[in-house]
Amino acid sequence: MNVSTHFTLLESDFVNMTLGNYGQVETANSKTPLFIVASGTILIEHEIFDPVKEITKVSVSKLWPVYYVSNIQICFLFTRQIL
Repeated sequence: MNVSTHFTLLESDFVNMTLGNYGQVETANSKTPLFIVASGTILIEHEIFDPVKEITKVSVSKLWPVYYVSNIQICFLFTRQIL
């Protein structure tokens, strides 16, 4: 079982990536397996608003491990793990 639940279909999302056999993702369609072919790190740029000072700061967060699955339809980033 993989410890991350973050997946992307875009190889360009990664700042580093290691190819390998990381298993597969189980979906409702068991006839079409989704293979995890790489693992790596992505950086997410986001804004943080300080309501007291009424200013917005830009921050960059490092997220890993993120898995690369080339044939998924959307990216999955689970905020529960991020928070």
